[in-house]
Amino acid sequence: MQILDFSLIIKEDNQFKLIFPKKISMEILKKYSEIVGEKEIKEILEDASPLSERHFVHINSTHYGGGVAEILNSMVYLMNEIGLKTGWRVIKGSPDFFEITKKFHNAMHGEKINLSAIKKKIHQETNRRNALMHHVENHDYVIVHDPQPIPLINHYKKNHTWIWRFHLDSTNPNREVWNYLKGFIEKYDAAVFSHSKYIQKLKIPAYIIHPSIDPLNEKNMEVKERKCKKFLRKRGVDFDKPIISMISRFDKWKDFPNMIKSFEKIEKEVNCKLVLLGNTADDDPEGRKIYDKIKEMVNGNDSITLLTENNSFLVNVLQRKCEIVFQRSIKEGFALTVSEALWKETPVIASNVGGIPLQVINGKTGYLVENNNQCAKRAVKLLKNEKLRKKIGKQGKEHVKKNFLITRHLRDYLKLFKELELKKLKTKQN
Repeated sequence: MQILDFSLIIKEDNQFKLIFPKKISMEILKKYSEIVGEKEIKEILEDASPLSERHFVHINSTHYGGGVAEILNSMVYLMNEIGLKTGWRVIKGSPDFFEITKKFHNAMHGEKINLSAIKKKIHQETNRRNALMHHVENHDYVIVHDPQPIPLINHYKKNHTWIWRFHLDSTNPNREVWNYLKGFIEKYDAAVFSHSKYIQKLKIPAYIIHPSIDPLNEKNMEVKERKCKKFLRKRGVDFDKPIISMISRFDKWKDFPNMIKSFEKIEKEVNCKLVLLGNTADDDPEGRKIYDKIKEMVNGNDSITLLTENNSFLVNVLQRKCEIVFQRSIKEGFALTVSEALWKETPVIASNVGGIPLQVINGKTGYLVENNNQCAKRAVKLLKNEKLRKKIGKQGKEHVKKNFLITRHLRDYLKLFKELELKKLKTKQN
């Protein structure tokens, strides 16, 4: 394994004092440089060096299932690879706790909720108990993700920097729930959102960092066509006709039912099959109910295959072998599945909601649709035009390469940390 002894020459106006040379593994960074270029990796190392003596920790509510856990699986690892001591903690909670935080999730999309005193008590008491188990006092930066662990900040002496990272669409939240969460949010030093339109009025600084995919993980790495087909055939997916798919958690906001209705229209025009692949997250108690509803809808339709395997490699090969990937969400924070598909040069047809339009440039990297008729019309057009599919696919991959890879995401975090470091220094000087 190659080792680079890297130390940054500190400029006087940076206000950073003493930086020690840091040994950094270059094996994995070399692989990223082959995708994004050596210049990008060099700049990441330069941005990271002044932070090499800092200690970071991310806190969320699940190790797997959903985009947050997926991002952290790559982000925490990569932060350590560039020499930043970074941990990852996952809070524990009862079924009641996760039922309540799922209601918070739905409320962020505008749904009504009875925000009773007992709900608040369970939310806060669960976090108090977790604070006793997770000792983060000696970390310089604590990054707390979403509403589940947000009250943790109440249970530590705030002598370091706390950042709240929110991944949902908060364009039009339930005001009662938002105001409840706001009481915790404004104790943090900064809040980070996925889209400018999600930012609500706060007394603390708000930043925008778009989510990302990791081009080297199991879900996005290159796979040979023969292996893709073999893997899918073992799961009952044949290649006798074109395949289209939708891949998401089993969540009511993903709107699998309207995807099925759209497919019924598409199938009348083009002989194809639909593969629905879904899973549930540890912190989402509604998943099983949604799955049962979908299963009932597809029962008896031989042109629809429903898969429930929680398998990143399966997602990878399915996205590669599809002619089109769909994302029919009603509400969406970002939808990593869109960038995943585009990275594999597969066109995407998706709802015009949340962070999806950042990824799907209408007519260039896919199509944005408002209803089932539009969805079916665009799908039929693409299925009948291979040349157009390839053109859109290539444009989609380039768009993701420029905007939604983990290396850019990491640089955004490093810029945020640097800005907060400078603010702390100015505060001390004053």
